[in-house]
Amino acid sequence: MKKQAEDEKPQGAEGARFGNGKQGFKKKHNNKHKSQEPNTAGEFFKGFGFSMGPHGPEMYQKTVHKVGLYASMQFKNGSDVTICLLEEKLVKPEVPVLEEEHTAQEKRVWEYRMNNLMKTEKQLEGNLRNLFMVLMSLCDSTIKNKIENTSEYPKLMKRLDSLGLLTIIKKLVYTGSTNNYDVRHNKATALLNLMNLHQEKFQSIQDFRDQYLAMKTYSNCVLVDVKVT
Repeated sequence: MKKQAEDEKPQGAEGARFGNGKQGFKKKHNNKHKSQEPNTAGEFFKGFGFSMGPHGPEMYQKTVHKVGLYASMQFKNGSDVTICLLEEKLVKPEVPVLEEEHTAQEKRVWEYRMNNLMKTEKQLEGNLRNLFMVLMSLCDSTIKNKIENTSEYPKLMKRLDSLGLLTIIKKLVYTGSTNNYDVRHNKATALLNLMNLHQEKFQSIQDFRDQYLAMKTYSNCVLVDVKVT
């Protein structure tokens, strides 16, 4: 009976044996705590994109900010790309200044900074080109077809001009047209979008305010025939 009791005794931490074919603890693989971060750009931008319609301007603002976050995460010196996207123009790093009266050490520092500046500018240009196809992939079929049918598209595609592409996307989202001479249509569409704007359920007051101000600014530019860039 004593021997049987010992045989039936459960193996604990002290009784686990390894090797020689004896059973030991098996390592458990817990997948619950694996990273849930998206592995592809498609997953990262899920729920974002460029489209025309009542919610187009709001989604445009959110998508541009999302693209800026993507650039900061994926590109070296990606924050420079983010600044360009938010400013909607090419913003180069500030050029260091060398005073007329300077020491040899100050000149060496200036030369070092200038060398880094040229590398940074080259990196920025490359990052913006890499972003071109990302922006195109975020356009729905309607906007993509309109972009591809514009006279500017071949040149944009050849240069991979992301900022130029973003300008066209914004015009389509806000006015439905890329033609600067279609003034009446652009004015009517901009006013209609502004008049139909309303606060969505669960949308914060701050988000709605930012959306309204962005659309109002754009509408004012269209009404006075100012070229929007």
